Amino acid sequence: MFKRILFATDFSPHAEIAKRFAMRMAQADYKQLWVMTVLDVLEEPLHITDEPPLVSAKIWERELEKEEQELEREEERMLRRDVAEMESSNIRVHKIVREGDPAEEVVTVARDIGADLIVIGSHSHRTIWDVELGSTATKITKYAPCPVLIVSHRPPHPGLIHKRILYAADFSSHAEQGFKIALTLAKETQGKIWLVSVLEHGKEIPMPPGFEVEVSNNEVSELKNELRADVEAEVREKLSKLAEKAKDAGVQTEILIRHGHVSKEIRKAAVDIEADLIVMGTHSRFTIWDKLLGKTAQNVAQHTSCPVLLVSNGKPNDN
Repeated sequence: MFKRILFATDFSPHAEIAKRFAMRMAQADYKQLWVMTVLDVLEEPLHITDEPPLVSAKIWERELEKEEQELEREEERMLRRDVAEMESSNIRVHKIVREGDPAEEVVTVARDIGADLIVIGSHSHRTIWDVELGSTATKITKYAPCPVLIVSHRPPHPGLIHKRILYAADFSSHAEQGFKIALTLAKETQGKIWLVSVLEHGKEIPMPPGFEVEVSNNEVSELKNELRADVEAEVREKLSKLAEKAKDAGVQTEILIRHGHVSKEIRKAAVDIEADLIVMGTHSRFTIWDKLLGKTAQNVAQHTSCPVLLVSNGKPNDN
């Protein structure tokens, strides 16, 4: 499915695991893999810092330049090592080194090369990816022109072939595109898809602020149960339609409906079915995913051992 894959690395343990997935997905004659790294800007020039200099600005800047050159040489060496490993596996590979804001550079390169998939590690041993999959990965996923595969170093590591796919459905346009990708991946690997949707407690009954009704607690409880049952029936019907589409495509599915905290239930479902891939949309038309790929997707990506494929509404390139 994915033909032009961009692997962004900082050479951390998470990136090393992500490299294995990028290589596995790029092993075909018609596929290409770009491997890139973004060099950190070490420090501000001495003359614009607030602290009084203990050495002359000229000496300080010369030391910074020396350190930057050493870092660049080291990262070039590691990048050449990765490229050699990929070439030895008969992968068509290209290397790219950029300097600047990691998220901006990754998104720019993805656009420039027409990538249809970006692969990154979920954490880092230094600042190229922010702590707890912070603003960098969030920005990449938000602005990327294609799906983003986030790979964790957390054991146990799943297999490199995705045969047990958990698709998190919220029925938004982003999730719809995610289902198409999950379906294609399952067909390629002869895998199975588990269709999961999570109903958050209290989300079934939207009430305006300050809304009050003069009914007994028992009546309120009954009303909540009725509305919850109606919502669950509607969700099950929608999931059944997806299951029918998968059946027509020759892909086996199973429906899961969970109640509770969204990210926790998705993670628990992944453990329950021993998923080797989670596919989910990045945004929603309602609150199942937080604003701007907030805590839900971050929590899922951070705390699961299997890779998480985050899909925006943009379609993969057909190059």
